[in-house]
Amino acid sequence: MGSEAKVVGLMADPGVPQKIAQSVAGSLKRELADRIEDIEWHVEVSTESFLLTPDGDIPFMDRAEDLRSRCEWDDIVYLTELPRHHDTQPMLCELSTANRALLVSVPALGAHRLLAQTRNLVVALIFSTQEKTRQSSLEDSVRSIAKLRSARGDRGDPGLGRDDTAYIVMPGWLNRLRLLTGMVRSNRPGRTLPALTTSIAAAAAAVGTFGVFYSSMWTLADSLHPARLLLIGLLVIAALTFLLIFRNRLWTKQRDAVYAWQGGLNNTATVIMVGTSVALMFLVLFAFLFALGLVVVDDGQLGSELMHSVSFFNYPRLAWLAACLGTLAGALGSNFDSDDEIRRATYSKRESERRDTDDEAGA
Repeated sequence: MGSEAKVVGLMADPGVPQKIAQSVAGSLKRELADRIEDIEWHVEVSTESFLLTPDGDIPFMDRAEDLRSRCEWDDIVYLTELPRHHDTQPMLCELSTANRALLVSVPALGAHRLLAQTRNLVVALIFSTQEKTRQSSLEDSVRSIAKLRSARGDRGDPGLGRDDTAYIVMPGWLNRLRLLTGMVRSNRPGRTLPALTTSIAAAAAAVGTFGVFYSSMWTLADSLHPARLLLIGLLVIAALTFLLIFRNRLWTKQRDAVYAWQGGLNNTATVIMVGTSVALMFLVLFAFLFALGLVVVDDGQLGSELMHSVSFFNYPRLAWLAACLGTLAGALGSNFDSDDEIRRATYSKRESERRDTDDEAGA
């Protein structure tokens, strides 16, 4: 007599969750086979995803049973890149043993060991629902997942919702810090860089004309201490970062946040993401101007202007100061065709959709 066959369906939002689902499928199948014998396990990855509800949430649990039946899955798991909350606390996952469904908020896992954490959560749910009653399996699932979190030093707090639903929330500032790192990971800092091409072009033109070819800039760069040059660079990056954030309405106002901690978390993630892109733009500009200076500015001419012998290290100082001025000039070209352009570049697909939904609701 052959072993029983069961299928686990993995659905995921595009981006990091989809990559996790595709990467974890093989190891999940092996882990289930090792933990639960006499069952032939299959894992199917689906690219289908849900549209957000008017309140910015994912209607997964309401449709999980029908979807599982339609796809002929025994268990269904949905990985979302949308940060979620329950009872004022950030939420790791929502599970229903009646629907044999698990909804995982990937940002709540943090930025490290995402594959292992996802696999452990799914195995904990499926293992505890084998050959058990609904209520006991729910309690076992909650205990299993909470145990996984406590093993990593987390203060995961299991909360029972409806009779067939439980929530694992993450109280405490350490868990919120982990959520922040997960949000940044999901939103992938640096994606804003292509959207800043107009700034780069304006900065390159301004600095190429004024910064590199004018000898007065050579003297100024030579006279500034490296620490002061570094401070000027940091101030310029910070100025352009906040200009982009406030000009494009990326700042979450306190009245728009559902909970007090949410606005601070969203704004911190926004500053990190936009600031990273601006810093990358600055470094690209610096590298361009450094190469341009080496080609255009003759060391003899530079030494004659500075009235002392020069070395290779004079060129990065000149390029750094020129990049600072160019970045400020680039701020003049930092307008975008619409708020949607910078929002799509800054945030993940789900977070961008959620913010669009909030804007429509507030209109």
